[in-house]
Amino acid sequence: MNTDWDDLRFFLALHRHGSLRKAAAALGVNHGTVLQRLKRLETRLGAHLFDRTRNGLVTTETGRELAVHAEQMEETARNVRSAVGGSNDALQGKIRLSLPFALFESGLAAALADIADRFSGIDIDLDVGDRFSRLADLEADVSVRMAFAVEDEAIGQRILQYNKTAFASPETCARLTAGDPSVAWLGWKEPHDEQPWTGNTGYPDLPLRHNAPEHRAQIGLARSGPYLTLLPCFLGDNVEGLQRVPGAALLPDRSIWLLYRTDLRRTARIRLLRDALIAHFEERKAFYVGAQSPTG
Repeated sequence: MNTDWDDLRFFLALHRHGSLRKAAAALGVNHGTVLQRLKRLETRLGAHLFDRTRNGLVTTETGRELAVHAEQMEETARNVRSAVGGSNDALQGKIRLSLPFALFESGLAAALADIADRFSGIDIDLDVGDRFSRLADLEADVSVRMAFAVEDEAIGQRILQYNKTAFASPETCARLTAGDPSVAWLGWKEPHDEQPWTGNTGYPDLPLRHNAPEHRAQIGLARSGPYLTLLPCFLGDNVEGLQRVPGAALLPDRSIWLLYRTDLRRTARIRLLRDALIAHFEERKAFYVGAQSPTG
């Protein structure tokens, strides 16, 4: 039997999550790729691994037996990568770094470019997105996050807590002041999850329209339409075409966290990146906290 470990990785995601959509989200791919890998694995093994039910995919008895062996292979792969990754004490090699779009856009892109310029032996493998990489599963070496709390089996620290406020285009702010009824809040939650979060923003009576949970979509719509959107101050202050809405409240939000794998704590390139990022946040703390408008 010639079974590719990468196919087994897709199989394990399906076994653990019970649906193509959830497995695809966990792996960072589309569900068509997951389905293709499953079909290829079942063809190679000549076995049926999942039954489709109303509640999702259920692993067959054959699939459950395979899962035991696949998890052993996963553990072996994790141990090998940990041993190799943790042994390099030189300022060279690859660092897999994950961070959210908001931080990348607001200043970390320039900071990372500076690190790469000063240390030519280090290659940064960058994953920019809003999905948290699982350090325990070796999906990243270092992770910068925006979260209320973290539960990963990793070493790290809370850097600072940031604030958010309402942003809109200058034209929308003028229409808001003039009492234009078409001005609305841009929604960022599914209707069944919706909470009265607008109540403490300073503009509680504006209607909610649409659903744009990602910062990129919020920025694009707020630039183009008559919408107020709630953004981290450090992100909104850095976006051309948006400004803080006069009279909007300043709201404490999540914290910025810096995490790295426990097995890499003594690795020189990881310590270098950690120290450089901490220094960056410390030097620009007022900007990231966003307690005051850049104009005063």
